[in-house]
Amino acid sequence: MNCVDYAINRILNGSDIDQYLLELAFKNPNANYAGNWFNLVNQTTVEQGIREKVIHRLVLPACNVSGGKTEFLDLSGATTTDLGNGCMEVNVPDVSTGGRKIISVTEVYLGAMTSAVGQLGMAVSENTMCGSGAGNDMLQGLIDGLSPQRNFPLTFTNLHMKGNNCFVIFGIPNGNISLSAKAVMEYDSGMSSISPRHYEYFAKLVEHAVKAYIYRTCKRPTNEAIMRSGVSLSDIKDDIAEYRDAWTNYEEYLNDTWRRCMAWSDRQLVVDTVNAAVPRRM
Repeated sequence: MNCVDYAINRILNGSDIDQYLLELAFKNPNANYAGNWFNLVNQTTVEQGIREKVIHRLVLPACNVSGGKTEFLDLSGATTTDLGNGCMEVNVPDVSTGGRKIISVTEVYLGAMTSAVGQLGMAVSENTMCGSGAGNDMLQGLIDGLSPQRNFPLTFTNLHMKGNNCFVIFGIPNGNISLSAKAVMEYDSGMSSISPRHYEYFAKLVEHAVKAYIYRTCKRPTNEAIMRSGVSLSDIKDDIAEYRDAWTNYEEYLNDTWRRCMAWSDRQLVVDTVNAAVPRRM
């Protein structure tokens, strides 16, 4: 069970939202009485409605903008274009990102990520025999570790997002070079990278969003409740009025609580933050 499935299950079975309100807001039983094939494709369940109308349209885009997952990308398959004046445009294909979008690029390194040892391999030839490249990497890593002045790969931080998975590097030397990048990627549809310890917090965030959606969509057409099953209008209006502050609660919870949960679930971001705070020898 991923983060999204847990939140939907929590709302359906463990929240204080009335089941009738969930059906009134999300379930579409279809008014097609002919019984033909259209009756099958136009129906919407409560679970499907919460997933599509609330999580995918509202919560997930907000999480991608406010958080995201820090990952290292191998740009060996990217298309590079020299723009002149030390500027290079990099267009990353979807196969390198797994179909996800790049929110922002933090750093770009010279070198590929295909090294057998370490994160970047800049001095390993692809034409070496099997096993020799790994041995050379291990020996070079040992020498670099004993050297008082180790040579680190060049890092470029002057970056600008230009389009869909496309960014520009400023101040980079010309020539055909291999690159790697540290980028913030958007979450997948199930937010699988979120730690299970934070599932409960995400379910609370979705609950606020569901209540806000119910108040926004059901406060006017409450007469539908009477026509559908004879529910008292005063009862349904009182229940909907309780969610008047749901949107404010959603925004406060997103900014005050859920953003910290996303930061702690991003393990690479936590490691980078700790490394930046710990002083190192020169």
